[in-house]
Amino acid sequence: METAGRLPGIDFKKLFFGLYGVIRSKRGELPALAVFGFLMVQDFRAVLQYAKTMDPLSFLSLVVFLNGLLVAGYFTMLVWIYLTRGAAGSTTKSLVAKLVALVATFLPFTFPLLSGPAPSRVIILIVSSLTLLVGMIFTVVALGTLGKSFSLIPQTRKLVTGGPYRLMRHPVYVGEIMGALGLVVWAASIEKTLVFLLLVGCEVYRALQEEKLLMEVYPEYAEYALKTRRFIPGIF
Repeated sequence: METAGRLPGIDFKKLFFGLYGVIRSKRGELPALAVFGFLMVQDFRAVLQYAKTMDPLSFLSLVVFLNGLLVAGYFTMLVWIYLTRGAAGSTTKSLVAKLVALVATFLPFTFPLLSGPAPSRVIILIVSSLTLLVGMIFTVVALGTLGKSFSLIPQTRKLVTGGPYRLMRHPVYVGEIMGALGLVVWAASIEKTLVFLLLVGCEVYRALQEEKLLMEVYPEYAEYALKTRRFIPGIF
């Protein structure tokens, strides 16, 4: 006979200590997990709310819905990566590099707060949404390829050169820049343009600092860098 008030097949003591062990081992990453977890929940709620009112026959509505779903999926992947990845092999000692990486990560969240004229032409809405969609697809694919080697600040865990990394050295940042460009096009303004340029500068500096660390840890990275462009295949 099962004990009253107790769910069959669940050892709550083991579950509690298991969760405690995870939290203790990840205590240094709890702030990032809390932020990404909050954003994941909020984005999924927004997607579900939008799905109730969207026009399923509208191309633009479908693109907006897919964008929201990809953003929510992106934060879900980040939560999973931060929960399951191991300790970094090495971390940059530059405080500036760490701060710039954090600024680049969260700078796109300022776009909705900046003023800008509402787009008056449908073509602008479509171009903006498609740019954001392509950027998010690229980011999610690159993040899935990078997996547990991902980190916000310059760190090393495992050298990844497959998937989109065969085309360029920093596909996650390229996707993020494309997504940010889509947000700027949606309601362009001088303020948003300046923030976008600041974001691009931060991403470039971030990439250079990561490469510096990767060069120190992985001797084979130099050969990989000679064969692969940093951001744009065959150009830059």
